[in-house]
Amino acid sequence: MALLYLDTLKCVTSEDWTGQDEPAIHLGDHGVVKTLQVEEGGEYTVDVTVHFKESIGVLLIEKDDPDPNDNLGLQVITDKKGNRSATFKRYGAHYELSYSVE
Repeated sequence: MALLYLDTLKCVTSEDWTGQDEPAIHLGDHGVVKTLQVEEGGEYTVDVTVHFKESIGVLLIEKDDPDPNDNLGLQVITDKKGNRSATFKRYGAHYELSYSVE
């Protein structure tokens, strides 16, 4: 079994043109593990740890209440050990999620 640690989420470009983005991080069967309020250019602590086998999907959703939410992308993380980052680019948004696998 592998251990996934989500470290930080950087908002390179926000999806919303006005106000803050509200990205929600979904992890496989764990559901939503973190929701943040972010501004363009900011880097935010996630600090989430989960166990998984072989691979796990990380989905980033921008909450757009009252409009429909925006799926910013799905990245699959494998059990290969090391420090990495996942990129999410959709709807004009650009996010970088740093993580490690042990």
